[in-house]
Amino acid sequence: MKSIAFFNNKGGVGKTTLLCNVAASLALKSKKKVLVLDADPQCNASAYLLPDKMLESILMDGAHQSIDAFFEPVRRGHGYSTSIPTIVRSERFGVDVIVGDPKLSIREDLLATDWAATRNGDPRGFQTTFALRELVDRLENYDYVLVDMGPSLGALNRSVVLAVDYFLMPLSVDIFSLMAVSNILKSFANWRGSLIGALERYNIDEGVPFQVRNKVVEWDLKFAGYVMQQYTAKKKEGVRQAVDAFENIIKKQNDELELLCEFFDVQLADVNLGEVPTLSSVVPLSQQAHAPIFDLGAKDGIVGSNYNRVEEAGSFYHAIARKLNGRMA
Repeated sequence: MKSIAFFNNKGGVGKTTLLCNVAASLALKSKKKVLVLDADPQCNASAYLLPDKMLESILMDGAHQSIDAFFEPVRRGHGYSTSIPTIVRSERFGVDVIVGDPKLSIREDLLATDWAATRNGDPRGFQTTFALRELVDRLENYDYVLVDMGPSLGALNRSVVLAVDYFLMPLSVDIFSLMAVSNILKSFANWRGSLIGALERYNIDEGVPFQVRNKVVEWDLKFAGYVMQQYTAKKKEGVRQAVDAFENIIKKQNDELELLCEFFDVQLADVNLGEVPTLSSVVPLSQQAHAPIFDLGAKDGIVGSNYNRVEEAGSFYHAIARKLNGRMA
C-alpha cells in the first residue's frame, strides 16, 4: 500500500478536484483498490465523492465511526482505538471513502499540545502525533490511500504529513502559490529536525525506538510530484509559451521547486506529473453528479462542446494517474 497526501497551504489550486479524479482514474482505469481519507475539516472530498442524501445519512447516523472519533481514546489516555472509522463506497468514482468530520478542526489543540510533548520525547505525545499513521497503516489491503488536507501548516496537517509515505503538490502560477512552496519547504525542514531530535530523546529515555505497528518510526516522507494548473499561454511555432505576466513567476517557482527537490533528493523533471487545464465549465457538473469529470455524460447535463472538455479531462487525469503510478513502482 502507498499513502499519498495531496497538500498545498495555498487554497484554490484544485487540490480536491485533482485528488478525486486521480483516485477515480487509478480505480476505474488502472483497476487499483483505492481509499480516499478525508482529513480536511471542510470535508470537500466527502461532499464531492458521495451523493448529498448518502452523506447526510452517514453524518447523522449514530453508529457512524468518524475519523475524529479515532482520536478520542488517545485523548483520554486509553491508547489507539481497536476499530477504524466507517468506510463507505463511492460508486461513481469507484473508490472507498473515510468521510471527513468538521470536528477535526478542534483536534488542532490536542495535536499542538502533544507535539510539544513529542519533542520532549514523551510517549503520550508520540501516541497522539502518530495516531493518523496508526490509522493509515491499518489500511494495508488497499493499493492506494489518498489523503485530502486543508490549506494550512497547522498541527493537524503536520500529523497527516507524518502519517503518509508521499505528498503530492497541486500548483497554480501565481505569487501566492509561489510563496506556498517556500512555506512548505521551511515547515518540512522544521518538522523533520524536530522529529529527529524527539526520536533520539525517546530512544534514550525508553531504551527502545518508537514504533507504530511494529515498524520503527523515522522521517521518511517522499515527494511524489507536482501537478500544475494550466496557465494563460500563447503559441509560438506550435509550442505553448507563458505570456509575459507569468514568465517571472514561473522562473521563481521553478527555483523554489528545485530547492524542494533538493530537500527530497529527487530530480525536478521526474516529479513533474503534468498539467490540468481550466475545466470551469464541467467541474460544477461533476460536483453536482458526484462523478469523475471524465465519466460525465448526457444524464449529468453534458451537452455540445462540453463533451470535448470531458474527453480532454480524461486524457489529462489518466496521464497524471499513470505517471503517479509509475513513480510508486
